[in-house]
Amino acid sequence: MIDNKGRIKGKVSIIDIILVVALVALAAAFVYRQVSPRLDVILRPTTPLYVTVQGTGLRHFITDAIEIGDIMYRNHVGNPIGTVVAIELELALDYLHRSDGTAVLVPMEERYTIRVTMHGIGSVTERGYFINGLDHLAVGGEIALTSNRAFIPSGQIVAVGER
Repeated sequence: MIDNKGRIKGKVSIIDIILVVALVALAAAFVYRQVSPRLDVILRPTTPLYVTVQGTGLRHFITDAIEIGDIMYRNHVGNPIGTVVAIELELALDYLHRSDGTAVLVPMEERYTIRVTMHGIGSVTERGYFINGLDHLAVGGEIALTSNRAFIPSGQIVAVGER
C-alpha cells in the first residue's frame, strides 16, 4: 500500500495528506473565530439589561409570591437573571371553541398572565444579549424562572434590551 518513497499506491504522499488536514483545520478555526461571539466581551458583563418574561395560565399563589426586589434565576442552571423591577398582572385569556366552529377569546377562571421585568448586568454583542456569561437572551425565547418563593415553569421572553 505505501511504497518506499512514502506514497500511498504510488500517487499521494503521507506528508501531503498531513498538510491538507492541517490547512483544513486552520481554515475551520479561522471561520469559527470570525462567526462566534467574542467571549471576552460576553464573560465580562458591564451593560445594564432589562428582561421582560411573560408567564400565562398561572394560579394566584404563584403570581402573588413574586414581588419587586426578588432575584429571579434561570431555573435549569440556577444563574441569576436579575432583580424584579416591575410586575404586570391580568386575567389569562384562552380560546373558547363554539359549536359553530368559531372561537372567541375568554378570560380563564382563576388563571393569570404575569409579565415580570428584571434588571441585571449583561453583555451586548453583534450576536445579541447575554447574561451570566453564555446565557443568550432573545425575544421569543422560552425560559423557566424561579425565585426563593415562586416558580414560573414556562415563560416567554417578550422584551430584552438596555432601555
